[in-house]
Amino acid sequence: MGTSTTAGPTLLEGPATSEPPGRDGPIFAGPPLDPRIVELTGDTVVELLDRAVARTPGNVALAIKRGSADERWTYRELGTRSRRMAATLLARGVRPGDRVVTWGPNDPWLVAAMFAAWRVGAVVVPLDLRMMEDVVVRIAIRTEPVLVLAGDAQAEVATRAIGVPVLRLGPADLDPDELPGGAAADPPALPAVTTAMLAEIVCTSGTTSDPKGVCLTHGQLMHNARVIAQTGMGNEPERVLAIVMFSHMYGQMVPLFLGLITGSTLVFLQTVTPAAMAETLRRERISALTTIPLLTRLLLDSIEAGAARRGQLGRFRRMLRVAPLLPMPVRRWLFRAAHEALGGSLSIITSGGAFLPTDLQRAWEAMGVIVVQGYGGTECAAISGHTRHSHRPGTAGRPLPGLEVRIAADGEILVRGPSVMEGYWHAPDATAEVLDADRWLHTGDAGRFDDHGELVILGRTRDRIALPNGLKVYPDDVELALRETRVVKEAVVFEPSSGRLAAVLLPAQPDVSDEVLAAAVKEANATLGVHQRIDAWRRWPDVDLPRTHTSKVRRDPVKAWYQEAAAGGRG
Repeated sequence: MGTSTTAGPTLLEGPATSEPPGRDGPIFAGPPLDPRIVELTGDTVVELLDRAVARTPGNVALAIKRGSADERWTYRELGTRSRRMAATLLARGVRPGDRVVTWGPNDPWLVAAMFAAWRVGAVVVPLDLRMMEDVVVRIAIRTEPVLVLAGDAQAEVATRAIGVPVLRLGPADLDPDELPGGAAADPPALPAVTTAMLAEIVCTSGTTSDPKGVCLTHGQLMHNARVIAQTGMGNEPERVLAIVMFSHMYGQMVPLFLGLITGSTLVFLQTVTPAAMAETLRRERISALTTIPLLTRLLLDSIEAGAARRGQLGRFRRMLRVAPLLPMPVRRWLFRAAHEALGGSLSIITSGGAFLPTDLQRAWEAMGVIVVQGYGGTECAAISGHTRHSHRPGTAGRPLPGLEVRIAADGEILVRGPSVMEGYWHAPDATAEVLDADRWLHTGDAGRFDDHGELVILGRTRDRIALPNGLKVYPDDVELALRETRVVKEAVVFEPSSGRLAAVLLPAQPDVSDEVLAAAVKEANATLGVHQRIDAWRRWPDVDLPRTHTSKVRRDPVKAWYQEAAAGGRG
């Protein structure tokens, strides 16, 4: 592919913006889309798969270890099975525009089922395994599906509660020709699929218990896939450990769609734990890991724990401080023991879904592993991003091809371009709140552009604290300072009363004393501005903070606990 975005964004000002003058900031535009990328992807998700199959039919596309069985699908097999499954869906009465719910773990059968639904022109509604069952059922019913494709563990709930036919994700229900004695038949003619057709309704991953359904067309998905490919994050086939659920756009875009473009092999886990990740990294000699910051931190913690068991933790941390001065190959040699424990091939980590702490990125890059992150959301999956050649810690990279980004007068990030959603499913009022008449999407995130033209994410606008003296505090900045003490694993910072900042702290180790935590708060305060400093704090009483189904911390219950504990005088 050989493409890159190193030329940087174009700054459009004055008449070139075609925007009326106002208080909003200038538009930063990504580079043009490379036509070679368009040729690789085609115009629909169906064409994306078919072109990948034509390029590398014999390459392994998908792999999973089921107990002692090592299951591997070639690109040709994925294409064939998705066609046969499409015939099954047609026989079940699924027609273009019908909604088909998918609810199961990342698995080759889930991939094939999603493409089968797209082949018949259906709209996929991917649901997250970590959602509460009542939320899943409510979302599913709201989209008025005609069919549910469910994993074994989810099928019984779906059958009982959603009220439409359910097929299990496997050969028995979806592809009987795969069973012993089955005879493959030529699939019937399939409907034409176009760029304007709705492809997915994807649930937002916010902290509410009532997510909205984001409507995305084939054309919007393809633009997302193309801009990820053009960043240069991966031009050659990789062996990718795909952990992020396909119920999220990040999970689809980077490991799955990018993997199809590059002819990569996607490896899935039946159980996502640090031990399973490490074992799979070794067995499959994984070269690329697609994950979220929380799991990236856990994997680093497991490496540090191994160094501690060998009595080498101090040496390991000294090496982390020295290594950034050295070339990447020397760093990998210096940390060769850690690399051998991870299979010896891991060279890039793609991080998304949440803010990537700078200390975490720097630690992995000190060990010789490039860490790239992107910024976006369900409503526009990819807005800005790093490349293999430009991945400065603390930023989310430059605007991606074909997209325009600006900072509103109140600091909110606005984006416009071909990958911005159509709107929310059956929610015109909610759509109008975030998508204006000029197709600018209001992201709800605050940010700024730095001197390099790269986007810096400051936090959610709704979490921003306006102090009585007119200064503003973004909790993310203060929480980062606390985490960088290495004594605090997670923190939630807020304003319990006017002009005062408080923090709820989750220690990195459960046996950390309150005196050590107090020292960590003092250390963090010393690095912060006067208006950012913490006045009071409390230790969270459980092993982890409450989280959403995408592993983001749920701030409201943490703040409520603090207020209740403070009112009751508890420690």
